[in-house]
Amino acid sequence: MHSGLTSGEQVVLLGLEEDSGTLREPLRVGFAVAAAPLLELTRSGDVVVRDGKLVATATAPPAEPVAAALAEQMQKRPDASPQAWLLAVREQALSAAYEGLLGKGLVREEGKRVLGVFGSHCYPVTDPAVPEALRRELAAVLLEGQEPSDGTAALIALLHHAELHAVALPTADATAVAARMAEIAEGQGPADKLGEAVRSALRALVVLTAASVPGMFT
Repeated sequence: MHSGLTSGEQVVLLGLEEDSGTLREPLRVGFAVAAAPLLELTRSGDVVVRDGKLVATATAPPAEPVAAALAEQMQKRPDASPQAWLLAVREQALSAAYEGLLGKGLVREEGKRVLGVFGSHCYPVTDPAVPEALRRELAAVLLEGQEPSDGTAALIALLHHAELHAVALPTADATAVAARMAEIAEGQGPADKLGEAVRSALRALVVLTAASVPGMFT
């Protein structure tokens, strides 16, 4: 994977419509990005599964701000559900991903922020070669059987748990892509806990959105 991009930045870049700069599957992309630091913390050993629950074990806060915010949530609210932790850091994680892509010159910002918050903005891709390269690497692993690097495996796990198979490779056979993603995701941290956290967070937000916007899903 592109060595200068975080997993969250890669997910957002793949999720963007290159010309319009809007996100496809924004809810799913948001939780995949929020889950990225959780995956990294489990891979580093700073989060472990203990008695069937995810537990933060790091004695010092992680250097990365979103990971630090997530670890703080886990330590302050150890009895909360993993989806609650992801909901708490989702907006921060998305903002960090956008800021990273803007700083690297890979997207441009169109529109205005309200009180510094990324809202109804567009982020057209300025260098389509980068998401194209990401998709070529994903295709080599998912369709051609190449062994993934650690970074590629982490990205695939996030895409799989958020069910972003079609966002990753829009023109490929979805069934084949999902099957290979599932196989790779099983080797990335506590896959069942991470996957359930993302899926439960998605379900919770859909319910909240439906309740706040009557008729939205009817």
